[in-house]
Amino acid sequence: MKKILYLNCFSGISGDMMLGLLLDLLGKVDINPFLEGLALEGYVVEASRSKRGGISGVDVRVRCDEKHCHRGLKEVLEVIEKSDITPEASHKSETAFRLLAEAEGAVHGMPPESVHFHEVGAVDSIVDIVGSCILMDVLAPGLVISSPVNVGSGTVKCAHGELPVPAPATMKLLEGIPVFSRGQPMERTTPTGAVLLKTFVDSFGTIPPGVVERTGYGLGDRESDLPNVLHGLMIMAN
Repeated sequence: MKKILYLNCFSGISGDMMLGLLLDLLGKVDINPFLEGLALEGYVVEASRSKRGGISGVDVRVRCDEKHCHRGLKEVLEVIEKSDITPEASHKSETAFRLLAEAEGAVHGMPPESVHFHEVGAVDSIVDIVGSCILMDVLAPGLVISSPVNVGSGTVKCAHGELPVPAPATMKLLEGIPVFSRGQPMERTTPTGAVLLKTFVDSFGTIPPGVVERTGYGLGDRESDLPNVLHGLMIMAN
C-alpha cells in the first residue's frame, strides 16, 4: 500500500495554510514541539482550531519582532544548516530556498547568490518553509499529488510596489504548474505557497483512486467568497 497526500488548492496555497494542513493531517494543533531544532529566534507561533467559510481547520500565525529583514540566500542556508532537523527536512528546505532565489534572480536579472529576499527572507517565511518541510517529513507520504492551483487576481503590495497577482516571482515558480483564477480578487497563491508546491509535489491532476485515510484543512489569514482553506487528503492506494 502507498500513502498518497493529495492537495486540493481550490482556494490557493500559502505557507501558513500548508503548516495548518499538515498539522491537521497529523492530528496536532501545537506546532512548537516540531520547531525546537530551528536555529532562529525572535518569533512566536500560535496555532489553534478555527473556521474559514464555515470550515473547521488549523489556523497558524507566526508573529515575529522584525518587520522587514532582507536575508540573502547564504544567510538563510546558514540558518538551515545550523538547525537540528532531519537530513530530509534540511534538504527540502534548502531546495525550496534555492528555487526561490532562482525565481527572484530571474525576475530581477541577477544570479541567485546575489538575491536578497524581501518578504520570504523574513522570520515568518523561514518558519513557514522549514516548518512545512519538518512536518512533511513526519507525515512521510510516498507520493504528493496536487490539483490545479487557484492563483487569485487583482494586485498585491510588496517590496517593489503594487504588482499584479500572481506576483512575478510567484508566476516564475508556477511555470509548468496548471493554474486558474476564481473568486474575489486577492493573492490566493503566495511565493511561499508556490515554492512549497514546487518542492513537494510529484504530479498534478485529479484525486487518485484509493481509500481516504484522513482529511484536513489549513486556514488562510482572511475570509473570502471561497472558503480560504487548503484541503488535503491522505489516501491509501495499491
